[in-house]
Amino acid sequence: MSTVPKTKLGPSVITEYLQRVVEDLREVEGGAVKDSIPALANADPHPIGIAVATVDGAIYQAGDSKQEFCIQSISKAFTYAQALTDRGMDGVFEKIDVEPSGDAFNEISLQPETGRPANPMINAGAIAATSLVKNTAHGTRRERILRLYSRLAGRQLRINKTIHAQEHRSGDRNRALGWLLSSRDIIEGDPTDALEDYFAQCSVMLNCVDLARMGATLAAGGVNPLSGERVLDTQVVSDVLSVMYTCGMYDDAGRWALKVGLPAKSGVAGGIIAVLPGQLAVAVFSPPLDQHGNSVRGVAACERLTQDLDLHFARTERNGHSTVRSEYYLSEAPSLMRRNDAANEVLEEHGEDVRIVELQGDLRFAGAETAIRTIREAARECTYVLVDIRQVDDLARYVMPLLGRTSEQLENAQRHLAIIAEKGSEHTQDLDHPVTVFPTRAEALTWAEDRILEKFGGPECMPDKVHSTDSDLLSSLSDDDVAEIRSKTTRVEWPAGTTVLRAGQRFEGVYMVVSGNVEITRRSPTGERVELEVLGPGKSFGEVALGTDSRHMVSFTTLTDVIARKLPPEAVDEIEKTHPELALRWWRAVSTHAMRRIEERWRQQAGETHTAD
Repeated sequence: MSTVPKTKLGPSVITEYLQRVVEDLREVEGGAVKDSIPALANADPHPIGIAVATVDGAIYQAGDSKQEFCIQSISKAFTYAQALTDRGMDGVFEKIDVEPSGDAFNEISLQPETGRPANPMINAGAIAATSLVKNTAHGTRRERILRLYSRLAGRQLRINKTIHAQEHRSGDRNRALGWLLSSRDIIEGDPTDALEDYFAQCSVMLNCVDLARMGATLAAGGVNPLSGERVLDTQVVSDVLSVMYTCGMYDDAGRWALKVGLPAKSGVAGGIIAVLPGQLAVAVFSPPLDQHGNSVRGVAACERLTQDLDLHFARTERNGHSTVRSEYYLSEAPSLMRRNDAANEVLEEHGEDVRIVELQGDLRFAGAETAIRTIREAARECTYVLVDIRQVDDLARYVMPLLGRTSEQLENAQRHLAIIAEKGSEHTQDLDHPVTVFPTRAEALTWAEDRILEKFGGPECMPDKVHSTDSDLLSSLSDDDVAEIRSKTTRVEWPAGTTVLRAGQRFEGVYMVVSGNVEITRRSPTGERVELEVLGPGKSFGEVALGTDSRHMVSFTTLTDVIARKLPPEAVDEIEKTHPELALRWWRAVSTHAMRRIEERWRQQAGETHTAD
């Protein structure tokens, strides 16, 4: 079993999708860069970057995702989180309301009675929030704000001094807001320091990957998926996301809630962050802005992702189950096919070249991303990956095409993907990249074992036909004993689909398979048909009821055309009467063979903590 580098598998299908989105967005025109300061007015309007970060640490990116830009008004959400941490909700609510203003971001929107800003996402509310962050022995207000941003992003961020100076020089309107807030005791005393800290926080530099990871920390309830550090309290995150949802996109918040349906915040440098709680965050960067101050391409990108991937909060997964129900190697749960010793040795040695991945729950974007990442990791070590989707409750329309493309990527790297799905499943039909599909886990495992035996075993591992004297049942007997017993047998043949023995029948003889496959099944207490085992050439059946008045508890049905040798009950009686010593050796052979089968079944059941067919 050899490990292949991730690069050989190609980019994830999630990355490929984001790359297509970026290329499509290059055709989107309109909007203009912000001209409030030179750094924004002189910005190149062409860059487009997207990053998606999940709550378990995965990151996908496309386009200009590593190009730095200043955070601008996106900072408002995170500084509000620091204010809540320092003052508590009651302390902050006393100074800042949480109602949508319906106004532009820089409007003077204060309540007539209290003087409170409408919410912390407009400039007046953001300046007030900055003023509520404490100077402490562990750092000044500005240092603590920058430290929070850096902890959220998972790396040290910096303030761009040039942009900070430009914000200072062009900040008269914000100064007016600051003094107005001071006149109403929302900011206590001189607002100058708070204003300078506000200008500084807007000048922090980051890229889409940083911003996506900051959002993923919010999506994860305040725990940074990269570092594992708890950065924010869960209640603080809940409060911040709630305000982002209702107020984060200014006077376009209602349309955003309808079209995208995610808590979000935009900035006039062209950045947008959108958060799907419990799952992921999306960050987009493109400088041209619409009339609301939101990135034109950023809004288009978020609408596209929501439409394509069902990210809207009203259409996300219905439960919290882990998508990956179970993972295990073929060696831990072999197929139902009874193999000979040569085949079992090969499968024991190479059983970890096959990985089974069982999925469950609702499989939409977050679940699909987890599943695809799991499949790709498994394919780095294993030649064959079997994906069982029969326990999936709801499969989004785009998931199977993503799996189909993943299968194509694996094939290019000499890896192979197969799906286990209910027979006739509509999800596995009409794919651009066809996938091998099996209706049962038993068939998929048998297929994988056959591939391993073809690759590593000799012809003795998968015989199409054996001589009846080579039956496992007779393997402990001498050649003379085998010849004598064979002389008492008769040749029998059945076409595929024949039920040779039914549950409830009495002993009718011992059958030694020469060619073809026989399936052993039983009925569950609820009447469902359960597959137990598959017998191939060299195997035998019917001997369980030998010498007793018991009835068979299982049924035997031919999967293919079958040829066998039958030792009838009267032949057994004759051997016992005329060759008692041979009969004793025969009974020992039967009991030894039975114990071997029991041990094999125990070994198989040890790995069967997985879904039964």
